[in-house]
Amino acid sequence: MRKLNILKTLIDLAFFLSIIGLFGAVIFATMFAFDSEGGIPIKLQGQELTSDIPEAKIVIGFAAISYLLFVYALFLLRKVIGFFKKRDLFNVQNIRYFNTIGVCLILSTLLAEVPFFIFNMIQRNHLGLQMEDGGFDTPLLSIALGLFFMVLSEAFKIAKGFKEENELTV
Repeated sequence: MRKLNILKTLIDLAFFLSIIGLFGAVIFATMFAFDSEGGIPIKLQGQELTSDIPEAKIVIGFAAISYLLFVYALFLLRKVIGFFKKRDLFNVQNIRYFNTIGVCLILSTLLAEVPFFIFNMIQRNHLGLQMEDGGFDTPLLSIALGLFFMVLSEAFKIAKGFKEENELTV
């Protein structure tokens, strides 16, 4: 139970810091979207984007939506941990939340990576993928975590069925 309390504390901290970052991201993305002079440079994935390029505004918009989905996944994970603390593991909401967390993580990754890839291909005539040296923020790991949550949802669905079947036989 202590591990669950530590996990809940860490997820709560990450969520609340992400909420602060979300407000900043929304304000900054709005300023970036309406700046026509190119005065606001943003460094995204190691490359500088300026607001005088319309495609850069689209990339930043997708990045903001990606961040919003990630924060929503953290919100749902907080709810799941709350159910775990109540020892309510195999309910329909947990199953739905696990699946939604997985979808949010995958969509968040794709919405952050694909527009930037297309932007580099069109605007900078650069075709390629950049993979870091195995950090925790790589797209492959994010997609794998999303798929893990979706598989976990299916496992909980099967376990819920077994639990209901077991309760009927007693």
